[in-house]
Amino acid sequence: MSLKPLMLIAFAGFLTACANTTHKVAIEPTLTLQTALLSNTHQIQVSTNSLIAEKIGSIDTAINEHADIYVSNKLEEGVKVKVIQGLESLGFNLVKGKEPASHLAATITQLTYTTETKGLKTIATINFTLKADLKTAKKNYKASYSSEVVDEFATLPSQEEIEKRLNEVAGKTVTRLLNDSNIRLLLQE
Repeated sequence: MSLKPLMLIAFAGFLTACANTTHKVAIEPTLTLQTALLSNTHQIQVSTNSLIAEKIGSIDTAINEHADIYVSNKLEEGVKVKVIQGLESLGFNLVKGKEPASHLAATITQLTYTTETKGLKTIATINFTLKADLKTAKKNYKASYSSEVVDEFATLPSQEEIEKRLNEVAGKTVTRLLNDSNIRLLLQE
């Protein structure tokens, strides 16, 4: 009996065992925001909340590779930091101003990474959605912001590639919130 078939079977088993992995990603949105010279008359408080589970999706490629995708950091904290940085880059001073403070609450309602295979390529769809609730001394304003990106690939992308794309999509969504003219106007009152 030849050892060659046994070695091939063992190698195939080894490859199959290596085809399953876990990607743990840290979500820190990448902002693309131009600075401005806005100012506020009331203090601004920012809070964030996440309705997202730790596992946001998985990848299954056409060549039977599989990866589960988990968020490794506190998603709401990463978004809060970027919202505060964005407001400050627009010229707002969150601690200066009169009482009562304006309150901007952002809730992360969706972060998903889904895939489907077509032939030998894998198509990934990434969705990120935020809901904002702004309460000022005179008005309340609610809005929803969403971004979606579709990627195509043949083999399993690295954890770094996935993390970069997720942060780009999250950043686009946070940037939409910060570019909302109603949010900007109400915070200036």
